Formats: sequence, C-alpha cells, structure tokens
Amino acid sequence: MIRFELCANGYESLLNGVDGGADCAELCEALEVGGLTPSLGTLKRCTQIMQCVDEIDSGSPRRIPVRVLVRCRPGNYIYNDDEVAIMCEDIKTIKNLGYEGVVIGVLNAEGDLDVPAIKKMMASGDGMKFTFHRAIDACNNPIDAMETLINLGFDKVLTSGCKPTAYEGIDMIREFQTLFGDRINIMAGGGINESNVERIITATGICNVHASLTSEVADNHSDLYPNDIDNTGASMTYKVSNLIRITEFVDVINI
Repeated sequence: MIRFELCANGYESLLNGVDGGADCAELCEALEVGGLTPSLGTLKRCTQIMQCVDEIDSGSPRRIPVRVLVRCRPGNYIYNDDEVAIMCEDIKTIKNLGYEGVVIGVLNAEGDLDVPAIKKMMASGDGMKFTFHRAIDACNNPIDAMETLINLGFDKVLTSGCKPTAYEGIDMIREFQTLFGDRINIMAGGGINESNVERIITATGICNVHASLTSEVADNHSDLYPNDIDNTGASMTYKVSNLIRITEFVDVINI
C-alpha cells in the first residue's frame, strides 16, 4: 500500500487533501521558498480538519493526521541559537494544539547533522512524531545521517535522493529504501506529480510519497489586477493544492 502525504500550504490546501483522499499531510506555508512554519491562525484553524493524536474514528467526517513544518526562515538549514529557540517554541505550540508531529531539519556549519539542536527540538515536542525534511539531501554524508536519524527516533525522512527532484534522485532513493526502509519510512518528495509517481514508486520500492499538486487559483480578482500584479509590481496570484489533481494522484497510486 502506498501512503500519500500532501504538502499543504494552508487551510484550503489541507481541506482539499482531506476531501481528495490524501492519507496524511504536512502543513506549511510559503512553498515558493521551500516552505516555512505556518501562522498561529492557520495552525488553530487547521485543527478543525485534522485527526488528533488521541482521536478515535466514530463515524465523524473524514480527517487525516497532520505534521507541521517547523522552519523559521528560508535559506540554508544552519541555524543560530536564537533561531533554534524560536523553532523550539513553535514546536511546543504545535504540540499543545494536538498535532501528530513536526517536520524539522538542522545542519551545522560543517554540513553535518546538528545533533544538539535536533535533540533540543525533539525534547520540545516530546511524545510527538518527527519527520526529517530535505535537509538530508543537503548534508555531507546522507547515509551516515540516516543512521543517526534512526537512532534519534525519527520515523520518517523526506528526500529527493540528493537531487533537485525525486525523479532525478531515483537511484539514491532506492539505496535509502534498500538500506533503511525496514527501520524508517523513506518518503520521496520533490517534483512528484500524477505523471511520474508510478515510475518513481516502481523504480525505488518506496511506500511513501509526498506531493503538493498545486494549481494557480483561478479567481484572482483579475478585474482589479488584469496583469496579475498591483501598482507596485507585486504578484497578486497564489496557488493551492488542487482537489482534482489530488484525486487523480490518489487514483494513480491506488491502481
């Protein structure tokens, strides 16, 4: 069975993921910079449609487990003490709201895992589940890093196989799955869509895939912004995870 995690950039995307058949979700915002921690308002609103960690299905409307990306800024994954402290506070808030887990990734100045910082963040979310994000693809030795993450207690790693996209990183994803797939969930992500997911699954043997499946929102008030920009030149368009694309994606992986 293939498990599909939707990368949901906000409430509307998460709602479409629930309705479209995603198995779980990573909640974030600002996908255009690789994803950042969602706002407090978004986090509170999304609790209405997520499955709580202690919730038992009793015929209520469909809900899915959600993990939250904790990344305080765009750019590299090397954080100073203040930034780590900020993310620890975010993790505490996310835990108190009842989310299943968080998605984190921290490297040190040498390009290796920043284990002390990771341990601080995990302690802030004690009892939660932890995904390590694509910082794994930016570290010096991803094989050694994977072993360390398993020992630290991560249950899932998101990877594009150390390449810009998962399709380009098929060989490394397959190696991760072969070496570690029986001890941690290897989840392919990065440019995965309806057209290539079947090939990626077949070539790697993975059981977990991650995709955003966004489309530009059609009703962008084009009467006010006919060129999709305002008077300052700022873009007035945005994207959300598309319900039709999600259902088509789910159909493909369930064949």
